Amino acid sequence: MTTTRLAAATTASALAQRLRDAIDAGHWQPGDLLRQEQLAAAYGVSRIPVREALAQLQTEGLLEVAHYRGARVSRPQAQEIDELFDLRLMVEGDLLVRALGQHDQRSLRELKRLQDALEDADGRLGWIAGDIAFHEALYGPAERPRSLALFRQLRAPIDRFSAQALGPGARKQGWADEHRQLIAAVAAGDGMAAQNILSQHLQATRAVVLAACSEQGES
Repeated sequence: MTTTRLAAATTASALAQRLRDAIDAGHWQPGDLLRQEQLAAAYGVSRIPVREALAQLQTEGLLEVAHYRGARVSRPQAQEIDELFDLRLMVEGDLLVRALGQHDQRSLRELKRLQDALEDADGRLGWIAGDIAFHEALYGPAERPRSLALFRQLRAPIDRFSAQALGPGARKQGWADEHRQLIAAVAAGDGMAAQNILSQHLQATRAVVLAACSEQGES
């Protein structure tokens, strides 16, 4: 992996973002060790911001700090994934209910545009970015910024794992059909149908991710 040296004054949060992007892009895999001295040399900073950046990513669950050595890229466990989906069901269900009555023709057109782009996306990372954009547009009219931030936080570990463990076509048609059904339910103002479809959508996604987690544990 090639890296661009960062200025000495780079903050730990900026370094954390660079490391986060590198992990998302697959430069490091779950279980890989990130050594403080190597990171400091690669990014042209001292070990102090490196330690702070690693600690920041540890609090996000992205890394597991190995004392005096650096940190390892976390491998999410089935129990953690299960809990994350339980929380997503609650947070996203609430956001959907609050957004339902606020959608208009303009926002519905945007949802359809995002879904069209999502179905044309190439590669797993592009597909995940499109899926995030779709759900943010679906929940955005709720105007609940803290809940939206929590939604992003809850799905981030799942997205990172999915980008590494799932093939580009995993459940693609099922996701597309469920998204189209969500758009139709929202357009019709049918809150109960929308909630049921979202629940089925997340539960089906949970099953795929847990299956991939189980396969990795056996390998």
